[in-house]
Amino acid sequence: MIESPNLMSLAEQAKLFREGKITAVNNVKSHLEIINNLNPQLNSFITVDSKGALEQAKDLDKSRNNGDKLGPLSGAILGVKDSIPTKDITTTNNSRLLKNWKPKRDASVISRLKKAGAIIIGKTNLNEFGWSRPSELDLNPPPWSPWNSHHMSVGSSSGSGAATSARMVSASIGTDGGGSARLPAGANNLYGMKPTHGLVSRLGMDHNGHSEISPLSRTALDLALLLESMSGFELEDDMSWPEAVPNYVKNINKDISGWKIGVPRNFIDSAPNEPEIINAFEIFLNKLEDLGCKLEEIDLRGMAEARAANFIVLNSESYQRHQKSLRLHWKDYGQITRVYLLQGAFIYANDMLNASEIGRAFKNYFSKLLRDKEIKAIVTPTSPFATAERSRRPDEHSKGVNACYTAPFNISGHPSISLPAGFGDAEIPIGMMLTGEIHDDSSLLQIAHAYDKKTEWSKIMPKLVSNNF
Repeated sequence: MIESPNLMSLAEQAKLFREGKITAVNNVKSHLEIINNLNPQLNSFITVDSKGALEQAKDLDKSRNNGDKLGPLSGAILGVKDSIPTKDITTTNNSRLLKNWKPKRDASVISRLKKAGAIIIGKTNLNEFGWSRPSELDLNPPPWSPWNSHHMSVGSSSGSGAATSARMVSASIGTDGGGSARLPAGANNLYGMKPTHGLVSRLGMDHNGHSEISPLSRTALDLALLLESMSGFELEDDMSWPEAVPNYVKNINKDISGWKIGVPRNFIDSAPNEPEIINAFEIFLNKLEDLGCKLEEIDLRGMAEARAANFIVLNSESYQRHQKSLRLHWKDYGQITRVYLLQGAFIYANDMLNASEIGRAFKNYFSKLLRDKEIKAIVTPTSPFATAERSRRPDEHSKGVNACYTAPFNISGHPSISLPAGFGDAEIPIGMMLTGEIHDDSSLLQIAHAYDKKTEWSKIMPKLVSNNF
């Protein structure tokens, strides 16, 4: 029997399960052990469904022993952001308003993951309703970084990022409305992807045109396995992409030599990057060249306007969803969440229309730039800041400065992926980001996989985890 299977990647765990070298039950127990050891310190999980996970595992072991067909994620252990509805598992959004809510059905993405054989072990921590800044006064206090437990975990999918890098799960599912999955991926030595808009259906959640359900994992191959299982057309979802899901896993091995990567140097220089970010960026560029990619400096415009437009839309939509509840249950919302939600009350219809128009213009402009330059992707840092505390300074966080690289591609709908790229002065990981053409998620995965195979980042784990094994 394999010892501590939770230290292995999702793909490795699924392979060992198919080969009969581990049981799903023992895999669940391995993950529960590290959750029990570390979650009291890290606050990565809001709800741990030990009983449900073991029941899922027993069913999978029985299916394998019976010779039944197994899904590509069979035996893998996932955490799910506590904003995504899961049948019979409390889904709180880290809010007192929903502290006792147990959905009667799964969101469509959860149904797809279960069909692929994934075991849902629990619900991961987040900012209240995925909005605002975290507070110790929230329903559940914020998660901390497993890399340096004196620092918070970054992003609204903060619990998903921390849980995955701490080996509490083989991978996790977050959401990304302005960088909320890519930012914690970058700060946790993970691969995290915001898919093309509409590729992964939000059916069973709120209707949101800019926030994507997004996987976070320790390897690029794991990311491809997850995305292929999560994606698919949903007739009842008007935003869902009505095409067959590409074979991301089958096609992930690709010779990327000669691929052109755009470097928007002028825009990057205009951002408030910390020194360790720029140092990691230059090293990352060198690695892309080592892989055979051709770097080309490009003039990328409209990023600041697209970022502002994205947050205008998000603010307006968030207030629209909560305006009645705010009046009726004011004291049940966290103090910071109230402030963030009320920003949307001061946005006029004309502001919303202008922001949407900026989003459409930037979408067309960016796609044309990629086509005209024959560029596979552009490269930027994932965040200009190296710690959650720095990114959450109130004067900058409220303006979305921490999301200057990520948020523009939420309103445009382009696929974007964060890759691990080193460590900052606080020993917190740093991420770099690739963004490509709409519905060319495959190319991003292929670049990430080629990079993953030539680097050692995915093999590095937090000392906190090593000390528990």
